[in-house]
Amino acid sequence: MTMTLFFILLSAGFCYALLLLFKQQTLMRERIENLETEKREMEQLLLAFMENVNRIDDDRDETRTEGNTDPVNHVAVRDTASEKEDAPGGVDVKARLEQGEDLDALARSLNRGAGEVALIAKLSKETTVAPR
Repeated sequence: MTMTLFFILLSAGFCYALLLLFKQQTLMRERIENLETEKREMEQLLLAFMENVNRIDDDRDETRTEGNTDPVNHVAVRDTASEKEDAPGGVDVKARLEQGEDLDALARSLNRGAGEVALIAKLSKETTVAPR
């Protein structure tokens, strides 16, 4: 009788320990999902910020060049694919990475961080980037 009671208590303790382990595992999974969600949101926020800074920088460059150009504007029609390839000083980051170029070397050539270049290639719709 004593051994039976001992084994019942032992099995109850073992089941309680398993219950606690499964509960911890569930909590850890939820924490990981929350962190991944925050990471994605932060990447999108950082990318939006970088695009806004680039847009402001481009606008500043355009205002400088507008003062030096003739009043006659010449309009040329080009498709977007050739525009990305022929962009003055611009580099299509996504295409260059798909061709197998090293991320660090590409980032160094653009005077940008490797993380910034990776984010541009991964999340941005406009992957043409001018070197700084």
